[in-house]
Amino acid sequence: MAAAERGRDGSCHFQRSRLIWMVAIIFGMILLGWVTLWPSTIPYSYLGLFGTFLNYLVEHHHKWVCYGFWISWLIHIVEALYGIKLCQAKGITDPAVQFQWFVQTLLFGYASFGLLVSYKPADKKQY
Repeated sequence: MAAAERGRDGSCHFQRSRLIWMVAIIFGMILLGWVTLWPSTIPYSYLGLFGTFLNYLVEHHHKWVCYGFWISWLIHIVEALYGIKLCQAKGITDPAVQFQWFVQTLLFGYASFGLLVSYKPADKKQY
C-alpha cells in the first residue's frame, strides 16, 4: 500500500495534543514530582504565596501528595497502554504511529487520550 493511500485510510492517523495542555501537564507533573521526591530542594521563600501553599502541602499532607503523584503516573500508563488497543480498534495499524500515540498519552494523559477516543475513522468504501 502506498504511503499516500495509507494516510487516507487512517492507518497512520496522529494528532498532536494542544500546546497549552502539553505545557500545563508537563509543568504540573514536574512540580508534583519535585514536591514528592525532593521537597527539601524547593525554594519556598522565593515562590511567595505559592511557595507557602507548597510548603503547607509538604509539611501536612506529603503522604497524599505522594499518592497523587504515583496514581497520576499509573493513570497515564494505563491510558497509554489502552491507547495502543484503541489505535488497533480504530484502524491505526502503523507501529510507529501507535508508538507516537503511546508516548504522547504517557506524557500528557487525557490531553492525548481524549483526541484518540474522539477520532472517528472514515468508513471504508466498498466497491
